[in-house]
Amino acid sequence: MIAFIPSESLVSSAMEADPSIMEFAFSKRVALASPVTLWSVLKTVAFSWQQDVLTQEAKELFDLSRTLYSRLSTTASHIEKLGRSLERTVKDYNGFVGSFERQVFPAARKLNALDESKVIGVLNGIEESPREITAFELVTELELELEPRDMHGVDKLALQEKAAAEQSAAEQSGEDLKSA
Repeated sequence: MIAFIPSESLVSSAMEADPSIMEFAFSKRVALASPVTLWSVLKTVAFSWQQDVLTQEAKELFDLSRTLYSRLSTTASHIEKLGRSLERTVKDYNGFVGSFERQVFPAARKLNALDESKVIGVLNGIEESPREITAFELVTELELELEPRDMHGVDKLALQEKAAAEQSAAEQSGEDLKSA
């Protein structure tokens, strides 16, 4: 609690009359404040509140960034799993098309020789493969997650070198922009 004394001279007179008055007030958890002292106390309190708000916002930002990074990590593993599934699906499709062309079409062509009114179209394989994940953060997170498992033929050292080279190139281009 603060006891406001509206004049500096009143505080000085009280201190001259009883030098222990300030200590007595503090022992009762009361601060005696002249206009100058009160102004300093109010400014200090206002600054403290601002710092507390900034600290709370910084903590919230830190918590949000940690949550976002965790979610990105989970998303990266889902992306990698989806990529493997797509790759397997493409391989299975291409295997099916190849088998169909080798096994079924020859017999169908013999039937077609008997009745040429129907023509079976050509089945094309899928040449497109899933795009590799190259973002340094995602590749690193996948490496950590997949380390105990088989990486399905992926050369981990090459993956790490590629990610490091990309990060270095990104950092270099950032430095080039700063120096320009």
